[in-house]
Amino acid sequence: MDVENSLKKPIFIVGCMRSGTTLLAKLLGEHPRIIHCGFELKNIWSREGKVPMSSPKTHDKSCPSLDENDVRPGQLEQLTQAFHKRMNKVIKKKRKNKNGIFLNKNPHFCNKMPFLNALFPDARFIWIYRDLPNVVASMKKLFDDNSHYWPVKENDDAARCWIYHPEGDLPENIDESRFFPGGDAKYLAEYWYENNKAVSEFASKIGKDRLLIVKEDDLISNPRKVLSQCFQFLHLPNYYPQRLIRKIDSNRNSLWHQRLTREELQSLHKFVLEQGTKLDHIIPGRALFTEYKNKIKNTM
Repeated sequence: MDVENSLKKPIFIVGCMRSGTTLLAKLLGEHPRIIHCGFELKNIWSREGKVPMSSPKTHDKSCPSLDENDVRPGQLEQLTQAFHKRMNKVIKKKRKNKNGIFLNKNPHFCNKMPFLNALFPDARFIWIYRDLPNVVASMKKLFDDNSHYWPVKENDDAARCWIYHPEGDLPENIDESRFFPGGDAKYLAEYWYENNKAVSEFASKIGKDRLLIVKEDDLISNPRKVLSQCFQFLHLPNYYPQRLIRKIDSNRNSLWHQRLTREELQSLHKFVLEQGTKLDHIIPGRALFTEYKNKIKNTM
């Protein structure tokens, strides 16, 4: 691909579902120099790039873990062409800078980080994470309206992702504890663990100039400070979209325990105890095992 048609230093926001990826993308996307082309662009990744991402929009039956060996000839060209086409629409509609930087947020990136990096070796990544109990409670609420299945682990080294199953299209002999709504909360926790672990392992292998870690709690409590950190990382001037900042729900993380039943809290607590200090290796500098163990126990 010629340099003129390539995506120059694209920005990818990564993080598991319900971690604040959408909020952060919307805030950053208001910057005059950043072109945010829509929700997740799963339809482009799936249709143009042949990258399965199971969701109601794509109807893909899988969302596999991918690495650099899974990149296929012509894949980059197909994706880039489609992304440029979408960018041009946004530039025209929102009167954006024609030399703006492409931004894409997508939780399905978590188990595909080496693959994404191989496609775009000059990309910058912003990893936003939200604490485990909050994600579990939020995902439970989300899945009340969306039927999802947590697949059985077939590869110990591969992070799994959810399989979307519309009603009437469920696997035979389904393990109901893995099916949501109504499934076991430990599988929501497994998703958080595997996907954040996959991003964490990728983060340890690339330079700090290419990956920034953001805590969702900090974005909620002090959005201007977090946005400043992001813009400094991206070498862009600060820009604060006050209209969106004022809409941030400051109570976003205060109701998690009210959304989980006692049985679900017990299942989540058991999961944390089983993982033990392995949780401490997810986020640099945070002893998550003790923190989550006590946080959940105090609500039971």
